[in-house]
Amino acid sequence: MQEFDVCVIGAGFGGASVAALLAKSGKKVALVEKTARAGGKTQTTERKGYRFEMFGAVGIPAYNSRFHELVDTLGIAERAPFVVPDGDAASIRYLNKQGEWKVSYNPLMATGSEKEMTAMKETFGVTDTDLEALGAFYGEILSLDDAAINALDNTGAYDWMARFNMAEPLVSQVCMNLNTLFVVAVDRLPASEMIFALRDQVLGGAGRYHIGGYGHVAEVCADYVVEQGGLYLTKTRVQSILVEDGRAVGVRVDGRDIRARAVISNAGIQPTVLKLAGAEHFPSAYIERITALEPSWAICGFRYVLDKRIFDAALIPVFSDESWLNEERYQDMLNGKWPNVPLIAIDVPSEFDPGLSDIPGHQLANCQVFMPADTESKLVDEAIARCEAVIDELWPELKHHIVRKEPYGAKQISSMSRDVAVPGCGGEAVGIAQVVGQCGSSKPDARTPLPGLYIVGCDAGGRGAGTHQAVDSGFNVAAMVEQDLA
Repeated sequence: MQEFDVCVIGAGFGGASVAALLAKSGKKVALVEKTARAGGKTQTTERKGYRFEMFGAVGIPAYNSRFHELVDTLGIAERAPFVVPDGDAASIRYLNKQGEWKVSYNPLMATGSEKEMTAMKETFGVTDTDLEALGAFYGEILSLDDAAINALDNTGAYDWMARFNMAEPLVSQVCMNLNTLFVVAVDRLPASEMIFALRDQVLGGAGRYHIGGYGHVAEVCADYVVEQGGLYLTKTRVQSILVEDGRAVGVRVDGRDIRARAVISNAGIQPTVLKLAGAEHFPSAYIERITALEPSWAICGFRYVLDKRIFDAALIPVFSDESWLNEERYQDMLNGKWPNVPLIAIDVPSEFDPGLSDIPGHQLANCQVFMPADTESKLVDEAIARCEAVIDELWPELKHHIVRKEPYGAKQISSMSRDVAVPGCGGEAVGIAQVVGQCGSSKPDARTPLPGLYIVGCDAGGRGAGTHQAVDSGFNVAAMVEQDLA
């Protein structure tokens, strides 16, 4: 039997960051990960001379993020460097109502330059008056203080933006961005979450990547735990959370116990409460609420290794005015009524870090669309086929340069992150959905009703989009556990 101050379940960015932060503060930490690497859904794997993410991953904000704060706090910035490509590293493929594909190129850190405004007018067919409405939208976002933003937790993002009367193509561009950031319907996303994320994006840019692979930061955090005298186990599944006298006191792995004064789970709130700890240790009202929590959507698509540079930018959204999804459009898609172009997000890691390929000139890319979080969903095949048809139309030469092509969907996401604990869940791309009623003051508390058990990551404790939310949670939960163990 081993004894620690803290045991962390799961080395996703929430788990890896909270473990490293508590190790820095002097706590003896055990970090237990079921897969071979840290990073959760955004872990970086290595195969035959290529390093790539299992699923698309690019960070926002690009600058002045919680990630920067994390590596600076731990003193690991030189071991986990960030990169934001210069120049026009972002591109858009937009199908207008005339059936024409419009293409534009922009920097990852928008400046509002005349060149950028001209590109928007040419791409979307909008006027200076239309751009003024877009400017008013972003101006309002930048004018609000945190208290005013928090007050919008129960206001839908789409309803909030509707009062700016933006031109349809600009609404499509904003909503496409929100879908890809949060992986939920824009009319159910809280305006507060939208405003915080878009404010970060305006002030800090989009498209931060990590040299050596996006998951490399989590890997360095996990190594840091060991360097501070802690324990890091990979390929080790937690079988159960130990509960004695009404308190979480450790975990059981491989038939042995790891005891700790606090247990922090990055395995997802539903698997943690319903499977690892057991519903019998929580009030019935809490179990009812946790069971009812709605997941974000999943993503599915292809990972590509190509023998030449096919994609000419690091980030490439592909969309039309029909592509972005509110709840009605999403339900239509589930019922077989698809848009003319499914919303496709293309991340090209080798445009950020060419060193991900041992063979110069080879390109790594991830093309993804949305699907339900249900690991048994039959929609995955059609979603991928529709994505592939658009990719073939826009990049017809791609099929002749494929070295490796790997499909994935909700089932693969679940295998890399959270187990299925509730029907229809498990493959969520982010965690519990960031929808009205599950965010801000309505978000589950990182302190569970079971003393000694905490939740970290995208399900509790943080704000923001994707991995930024997970690291924000890592900071907040570390401070919470520090206080409780003092």
